[in-house]
Amino acid sequence: MDRLTGSLDNRLAIVTGAGSGIGRATARLLAAHGAHVVVNDLVPERAKETVAQVSSEGGSAEEYAGDVTLSAFVDQLVADVVATWGRLDILHSNAGAGLAQGPLVSIEDDGWQADLALNLSASFFFLRAALRAMVPAGRGSIICTASVAGLAAVPGVAPYGSAKAGLLQLVRSAAVEYGPKGIRVNAVVPGSVESARFTSRVGGEERLAAYKRQIPLGRTVTAHDVAEAVLWLASDASACVTGIALPVDGGMGAKLAQPYLGD
Repeated sequence: MDRLTGSLDNRLAIVTGAGSGIGRATARLLAAHGAHVVVNDLVPERAKETVAQVSSEGGSAEEYAGDVTLSAFVDQLVADVVATWGRLDILHSNAGAGLAQGPLVSIEDDGWQADLALNLSASFFFLRAALRAMVPAGRGSIICTASVAGLAAVPGVAPYGSAKAGLLQLVRSAAVEYGPKGIRVNAVVPGSVESARFTSRVGGEERLAAYKRQIPLGRTVTAHDVAEAVLWLASDASACVTGIALPVDGGMGAKLAQPYLGD
């Protein structure tokens, strides 16, 4: 039996950006391990699809769609969850995307601000609201989705990478400030996540295969890979872990450029 089976029984989780990808995989996995999951996504239809999947798999979930870049919405979401369920045990602040892309000198002000709003400010709003709910209870686990682009530079995504780097510092700051209150705050740091969109971005299957050969484990990351890391950080199995940035990247962050082409 999976040692984490039932590890989240009777716990209440919020997952943002849960209408697809990492967020959807996390919502399904947390629910499979016993949590009731509040599924947030900007698009109501996507949130409903995730809730339907969770329900079909025997889990418990509800939708709460809306824009996480609006602090008033975030505050209301957390307040409504606590009013309904009397608790908030887990937050996975996952919503994010690279919005303004291209050479740094081509980035307009509104593109820069949009990336900061979605990839940094939204997590700040959720951390603040969640901490207000968790501190009185003296417990809670918060996990943010960062990116390897926040650890090292990726050409063409300066706003996204800058926001994710800021997010990692926000996680560390919250972990240090609120550890004494019983709250754990961590980040997962995915590498390139396998998807049709990513395959298109790198230029097709042939170029994707060449890219994978550069990764020590020889493959890109799946949404489920990241969800498994979130599950561990959400559970008591990681009870003494806080303030970390956990890579889920196949080893790509550990590898330096090589001056040779051999195996």
